[in-house]
Amino acid sequence: MSLVSMSGATASYRRSGQEFVALRDVDLEIEPGERIGIVGGSGSGKTTLARLMLGLLRPSAGTVRFQDRSIVGLPERRLGWLRASASMVFQDPNSSLNPRMTLREIIAEPLRARVLRNREGIPAPTPEVLADAMRGVGLDPDLLDRYPHQLSGGQRQRTAIARALINDPALLVADEPVSALDVSVRAQVLNLLTAEARERNLALVLVSHDLAVVRHLCQRVVVIEKGVIVERGPVDEVLNAPQHPYTRALVDATLSL
Repeated sequence: MSLVSMSGATASYRRSGQEFVALRDVDLEIEPGERIGIVGGSGSGKTTLARLMLGLLRPSAGTVRFQDRSIVGLPERRLGWLRASASMVFQDPNSSLNPRMTLREIIAEPLRARVLRNREGIPAPTPEVLADAMRGVGLDPDLLDRYPHQLSGGQRQRTAIARALINDPALLVADEPVSALDVSVRAQVLNLLTAEARERNLALVLVSHDLAVVRHLCQRVVVIEKGVIVERGPVDEVLNAPQHPYTRALVDATLSL
C-alpha cells in the first residue's frame, strides 16, 4: 500500500477574477520509507504539490489519498489522523518557530495534540523525552529554555526538525529546508535528515530547486514544469541522463554555476 497516492490531482486558484492552474493532472505514488525529491523552478508547482499531499490544500479535481484514506473533501476537523502522521519542515525557521515560545514549548507542542494523546507509542512531553529529542538532532538539552532568537540559523532549523519528528510521523515534507542556512551548516542539516529518514524508515519528500541537494538526499526525483510532471525516475538516472528539455535545462544551469 502506498503511503501517498495521487491520481489526476489538479489545483487551481483565482487571481484577479481569473482561474490559475498551479498543478495539473498529477499522478504520483510515494512508498513508506522512500526519499523523493520534487524539483523545478520558482512557480513550477513544487510547494503546491507538497501542500496537497499534506492536506493543506485541497485539489480542485482528482484524488489524493494518505495511508489509503481519501483526504478530498474532508473538513479540517476530520484530518487529525493525517496531522498526527505527517509533518513539515519549512524553508525559513525564523518564520516557522513561534518567537514567544521556548524550545521546550515548541518541541512539546505536537505531543499535546488531542489526536495523539491516546496513540500507542507516543510519549508524554516529559523533560526526558524533550531532552532526547534535542540530542537526536544534535542539540544540547541545555538550550530547551532558550527562545528561537537566541539560536543560530542551523540550531533553529534543527529545532524545527526535532518538532517535526517528535510525534514519529510516517511522512516528513521538507520544503527548501537548507536554502536559508549558511553553506557551512547545510551539509550537517542534510545529513541529519538522511540519517533520521533511514533510522525511522520515514518517507521523506524534499522540495528543492537545488539538484545537488536532491542528488545527495533522495532516491527518486520528480521534475515539475508549469504545474505538470515532465520527468521522473531514479535520481542518478534522471540527473545524469535527462530526457526532457526542461530537466536538461535545470541540469545545465546547475553545471554552469
